Amino acid sequence: MYADVDLTAGRARSWAVLAVAAAATMALAACAGSSGGTSGSSGSSSSGKTLNIGVIYPYTGANADQGAVGMAGCLSGIAPVNAAGGALGAKFACLPFDTKGDPADAVPAANQMMSSAEPAMVIGASDDAVATAPIVTGQHVTNFATIGDPHFDNQTNPYFWRVSPSDALQGVALGYYAAKHNMTHAAAVFSSDLGAQTSVPPLRTEYKRLGGKFTADVTLTPGQSSYRTEVQQIIASHPDSLISEMDPQSSTTFLSEYQQLAGQLPTVLGTQRTSNSDWIQAVIAAIGPASFQKSIKSITPYVPLSGTGYDLFNTSLLGLGSKVQDPGQYVGQPYTIGDYDSVVITALAMTVAKSTSPKTYNSFITKVTAQSSGATVVHNYADGLKALKDGKTIQYVGASGPLVFDKHHSAGRAFSFDDYDPNSKSMNPSSVIPGTALSG
Repeated sequence: MYADVDLTAGRARSWAVLAVAAAATMALAACAGSSGGTSGSSGSSSSGKTLNIGVIYPYTGANADQGAVGMAGCLSGIAPVNAAGGALGAKFACLPFDTKGDPADAVPAANQMMSSAEPAMVIGASDDAVATAPIVTGQHVTNFATIGDPHFDNQTNPYFWRVSPSDALQGVALGYYAAKHNMTHAAAVFSSDLGAQTSVPPLRTEYKRLGGKFTADVTLTPGQSSYRTEVQQIIASHPDSLISEMDPQSSTTFLSEYQQLAGQLPTVLGTQRTSNSDWIQAVIAAIGPASFQKSIKSITPYVPLSGTGYDLFNTSLLGLGSKVQDPGQYVGQPYTIGDYDSVVITALAMTVAKSTSPKTYNSFITKVTAQSSGATVVHNYADGLKALKDGKTIQYVGASGPLVFDKHHSAGRAFSFDDYDPNSKSMNPSSVIPGTALSG
């Protein structure tokens, strides 16, 4: 049996609230530069060049927070790289491209990005990566993404890299935690959108494997004005908890009606979506802060909010000033941290490859991230640059901790169980679900 690692004692830092004005971030980032970024294939210096990073996420629409999260990661990543002289003398710039959270809009956004920015690398998208990644990688450009869609679990595209865990693993983590912590008669309540549904099959399998039994298993159509019928059905099944992922609007309607009809909410165990600021703010307004703090919990990708790598990320992020609205909101955001690390990894790979061309440096990504005997562990770009100049082999262990990519270019990650902290207005990790517990 595996024991969760308790994080409540001695944790000084808290996970941050995720909210930002995406339009303002886009305008500020657009001033960063516009030179083409795929030059520099030779070993010569690229001094004076600007290497564009395409940051493709929703910046408008229901999932606009994703763009703000990604841009905060990119900007905090390029700051220390540029301060250290850039990659082979070339400085990075972050340019936003808006998918609007819709594959129909994501395709033209990706095409515009590739033609106008000529990016040296691309960060994103999240749920829209199914539409955007083929366009990016089809032009032999390195693409780091924070997408959980299991479609990518066994992918073999050499230019695609995933720094966030699979939704399949998220579903396993949900089922594991619930079954192991006395939530053995839960009701599953997920909206029908793709981002929510990808966690459901592995949740069902793991929960049943560990002895859990769903009292109800309900799929909701997003954005309905009432879920009274479904709420009554679930209440009648007498669940000891709810395991769920819904968008903010659906969550506020469902949870407020549940609270009104049942008198109180049971424990509600949610996914990473439950930790986003737009979700937190909307649901608190609907059910009240006391009920939220008591009932709402989440399972999220875990990052250690301490250590040399994290400290530099934190310093870089908070030093962005007006480039990101209230950058302190992102100090514990796992996807911001993952995007930050993606920039540093790329700059180190370029340095080892002696090239800023993705066709050349892409195959060197594992050479700066993999565990190897005798490798010098570095936690930031400047130290990595120095070690490489000294002729050493390196392993970058950044703000996310080790990002060791498997043969499908996915980095293994643990998950944490999070409680709401009213002081920081964020979900804070209280224990870690070890990766060994989720490996089958």
